[in-house]
Amino acid sequence: MNFNLSSNTQIGSKQPLTTEEVFRKILRRIIKLQLEPGQRISENQMAQEYNVSRSVIRTTFTRLQQLKFIEVFPQRGTYVSLINLNHIADLLMLRTAVEKEIIYEMFTSLQKKDRQALVDALEANLAEEEKCRNEADYFGRFPKLDSVFHKTMIDSVGRYALVELLSDDMLHIARWRNFDVAFGNRIPELIDQHRAIVEAIKKEDMLLTQQKIADHLETISSIYERVVTQYPHYFKNHS
Repeated sequence: MNFNLSSNTQIGSKQPLTTEEVFRKILRRIIKLQLEPGQRISENQMAQEYNVSRSVIRTTFTRLQQLKFIEVFPQRGTYVSLINLNHIADLLMLRTAVEKEIIYEMFTSLQKKDRQALVDALEANLAEEEKCRNEADYFGRFPKLDSVFHKTMIDSVGRYALVELLSDDMLHIARWRNFDVAFGNRIPELIDQHRAIVEAIKKEDMLLTQQKIADHLETISSIYERVVTQYPHYFKNHS
């Protein structure tokens, strides 16, 4: 499995990149595992890649460190943070709790006709997801459809602002998801899980829907031993 996709730099670009653009580009490379967990990076290297000053990179590194995507070790250098599976597990539990509450509101606040409209929207999304069943990793069209699937449910009860409160933490889940899907070739499984969620809504079964969303979001336990065996250099706190 090769996560080293081509980087998205703009060497030689006529328009200098802003600090925000550089930050977004490096963050995207970390989340997409183009910059691998544990990889050493430097101000000089990044300044050269993006054709910007070291002060721009220094500001970017400060923001990335605040988000816990890089670690700075005195006398050793700057490294992309390892994936902390304990932290990811906590974040997934938090995300599951939020989405279970969303489902509770779907069944207690929405009228049946509104839930049917929601089902129609989700099934339209699933039809598009099926076209992505053979995508091998999480870098194609499916991630957008995956996001829209969850956003459609959350928007149905007007709670997307709640998810946005967790946006910085969700970036770490995004990096884990990129690894998880590619590691297990899991897009077909994710589509089937989405379908199971919709079927539970159609059955008007709130508890079953909540269980299906929990099954969908809990992604560590089934592959924990294999990932830490095959990619021990990517993870911390896995002993």
